[in-house]
Amino acid sequence: MKWGIRLVLAAAANGVLLMIAAVLFDKFRLSFTGWLIGTILFTVFTMLLRGIMASAARKYASSATFLGGLVLTWVGLVLTDIFTARKNFDLEGAGTWLFTTLIVWVGTVVYDQVDDRLLDAVHGRTKGGAGGAASA
Repeated sequence: MKWGIRLVLAAAANGVLLMIAAVLFDKFRLSFTGWLIGTILFTVFTMLLRGIMASAARKYASSATFLGGLVLTWVGLVLTDIFTARKNFDLEGAGTWLFTTLIVWVGTVVYDQVDDRLLDAVHGRTKGGAGGAASA
């Protein structure tokens, strides 16, 4: 259950970040379908890759965490771009790739800072915690 909530929260954050990047960059085309598919694919790819990166980060400490986060975000965007129809999700140009990667990465760093608090708040309500009714 906790993993499912984490997945939904990550998808919501990623969806907002992809929209922001698409609004900021003319060479990032994003239709509604592309946004929906892109958000799902990017979230799945990055959550799967996160385990691999966490393992590498333990070996190589903080520099790997910073660089690994950027690489993880870029790889997630590349895979999303490859597996989503060009008319729906398309990043073009080095500047667009660079700044979209940075925007989404910074957003995920901020999201990761509040992720556990959000998860605890949502999980607490479903268990009948602060302000919520107990679920049957």
